[in-house]
Amino acid sequence: MAVMTQRPWSPRPTFGGAFGAVGALLAWTVAALAGLVIAAVVTVALVFAGVIGAAVLAFARAWPKRGPAPAEDDVIEARHVGGHTWVAYGFDHRG
Repeated sequence: MAVMTQRPWSPRPTFGGAFGAVGALLAWTVAALAGLVIAAVVTVALVFAGVIGAAVLAFARAWPKRGPAPAEDDVIEARHVGGHTWVAYGFDHRG
């Protein structure tokens, strides 16, 4: 009588021969293509963000700066000194 031995249990199925090699090659190829697509998308996103950031920086530097308002010759200044009393100055310098 022949003695039967049982193979130990494995959590993954074992496919032998060419079928296993083709399946492994196909899985590796799909994973590599997925990684390539993800890397390309991330690269495009980073380049896009860099271009937009550079454009915003260029516009910010080229935007005219607001300085103080030009002095108006016909405006006098007044200071409230209490109650209903105001003191005006600046009108004596008119030409």
